[in-house]
Amino acid sequence: MPVTHFGAQLRAGLKLRADLPALICDDLGPLSGTTCLVAMDQLRAGLAAADLPAGSRIAIIAPQPRHAALAFVACLQSHVAAPLNPDYTRDEFLFYLNDLQPGLVLLGAGATAAAEAAVASCGLPSLRLGDEVFQAAQKASQLGVVGGRLPALSAAAAPGLILHTSGTTARPKMVALSQENLACSGTNIAGSLRLGEEDISLCAMPLFHIHGLMACLGAALVAGGAVVLAGRFQPERFVDCLLRHRPTWFSAVPTLHLALMHHLEQRAAPMDHALRFIRSSSAPLPPSIIARLEGYFDAPVIEAYGMTEASHQIASNPLPPAVRKPGTVGQAFGTSIAILNDHGTACAPGAVGNVVITGAGVTPGYVENPSANLEAFQPTGFWTGDLGSLDKDGYLRLTGRCKEIVNRGGQKISPREIDEALIAIPGITDAVAFAQPHASLGEDLLAAVCLAPGADLTGEAIRLRLFERLADYKVPSQIALVDAIPVGATGKRQRLQMWSALQGYFSAPMRAPVTSVEIILCEFTAEILGQERMGLDDNFFNLGGNSILGVELSITLGELLGCYIPPIVIFRHPTPAGLSAFVLGRLSDQDLAQLDQVVRSLAEVEGAAGT
Repeated sequence: MPVTHFGAQLRAGLKLRADLPALICDDLGPLSGTTCLVAMDQLRAGLAAADLPAGSRIAIIAPQPRHAALAFVACLQSHVAAPLNPDYTRDEFLFYLNDLQPGLVLLGAGATAAAEAAVASCGLPSLRLGDEVFQAAQKASQLGVVGGRLPALSAAAAPGLILHTSGTTARPKMVALSQENLACSGTNIAGSLRLGEEDISLCAMPLFHIHGLMACLGAALVAGGAVVLAGRFQPERFVDCLLRHRPTWFSAVPTLHLALMHHLEQRAAPMDHALRFIRSSSAPLPPSIIARLEGYFDAPVIEAYGMTEASHQIASNPLPPAVRKPGTVGQAFGTSIAILNDHGTACAPGAVGNVVITGAGVTPGYVENPSANLEAFQPTGFWTGDLGSLDKDGYLRLTGRCKEIVNRGGQKISPREIDEALIAIPGITDAVAFAQPHASLGEDLLAAVCLAPGADLTGEAIRLRLFERLADYKVPSQIALVDAIPVGATGKRQRLQMWSALQGYFSAPMRAPVTSVEIILCEFTAEILGQERMGLDDNFFNLGGNSILGVELSITLGELLGCYIPPIVIFRHPTPAGLSAFVLGRLSDQDLAQLDQVVRSLAEVEGAAGT
């Protein structure tokens, strides 16, 4: 009979490594399975001594991954683990602690003053957690005896873990996952990756997020393997762990893979490693990055799909020799996936619709949030909020989040498609497309990109490249060059917040027109848009332009300049600077001389009127 209690699964996995390293951290060295078990039971005894009733919620604030890992596996035995981001501000801690209402807070060594102040302000009891618990366990591990009483394991149906959603679109929701939910997902992840006792996971994902907790740590331990706790991702440190500890796999979000590849491709020589595969989850990984990873490591990249509400894994590509399909997140593994239209009817194979899931790993519901439950949990299953399609073989291709789709004047655009087209351009190391509120279009499409050192690209040059790859309406109106794409604490992009985070990159000091062509373009475009003035780099669409005004501008400028400017050219060159280059290529020296005279005459008239 399969084990349906995740805490019991973890304990059994640690027992398989009784005399072998289970957790590996540079500060303490390798910790055997027995040491971890003794430390875990010592912590459980401390919780019992604090008169904390079984089943209580325990908030975990642990900056060091070894303390976070120990607290997680210990709390899961008889209580409810609730890990929090240790980098929260005081106000954020106050929000999450008041929302959770924990019976106790575990404060790991190095907890910030903000955390300490918030716990004190809430009047919550706390228990300190440091390296002494491991040191004491190492001494006692030969005896294997722990003093004090230990509470009984919780029931399989009881909550084991509570996490908050990221809260990018609304108030964060609390997701309660039962021991059975977690056990199902841990088994599915380990099974899909064929994890065993010989495997070593390299964990650089945060242990307050479902990805790190369930894939990098939980599934590895359930399978009887070991985990290298690398801490916060730093490329050089991560590479050092690959070389010294010889992990056989790691799982990460796309932003980490991008940063790692950028670092590795600067190295003079290939790296010696023991990886048998690389896993990516939490967001789609562009096929071009998959190819670069596989080319460098000569190891398959396994793209998977997961979310907090499903105890992480929903689908996964298989390991070789089975067929992997880059650009998809694989087939359902331990869940059932349906693609439904907005009315709840199944879509045809290949058609895009709402991704709806069912399975033993799916949460029974959000905590104390009936409106969210009513929206997401329907008779057909849990509506994930993702859009995608299933091919004839059951491989899932995600096209974006429902709320991230950009509605540009009625044209629906998946920003993920734009991301992939941008990253495929040589010289671009990272990219993100997103919506900007627009007066007449409703939303416009913008993008931000990071360039490789020495790359000679401008935003306008990149736009012109995109016209070769995408339909015109999918090309962003503006592309900004940025040093880094903002991500949240878990390394995931919060696309709906990109405009507020990056809008400063899209506003530059006004550059005044100089030539007669530039003056005409700026003045008459501003007039059609109802603007007082317009600079050379101001964008027609960002100032309220649309297709109808574009046609009007095309006619007006054609009459003034004596050359036809098709509306499509205005779309492709939405700034006076860009349009000027187009116009100059179509006017003779005689035409330009006549325009100079027109501009001088206009200036004389305006000067006379001003006096």
